[in-house]
Amino acid sequence: MRSIKYLNTILTVLTVLLALQLWTTWTMPAAGWDHAQHALAQDGLANAGAQRKQLIDQTKALTDKVDQLANLFKTGKARVQVEGLSTEKPATN
Repeated sequence: MRSIKYLNTILTVLTVLLALQLWTTWTMPAAGWDHAQHALAQDGLANAGAQRKQLIDQTKALTDKVDQLANLFKTGKARVQVEGLSTEKPATN
């Protein structure tokens, strides 16, 4: 009889603790998630899609500029002059 009473007490305590945990889980995420999203927005991570689009646009612009420079070299409108060319041979191991 004594062991059943002890078991019922332990089960009741566990039930109360689980109910409190469930209540805390249901009531706290709204404030917690809003704070996390605000922190991410301050770090610039909230709008990853826009960042990727900006990165792609910048990459395309850079590619266009490199193509224009390559065309200048191909047509002879741009030339490269190397100064300070060393006549020493590099050491080999």
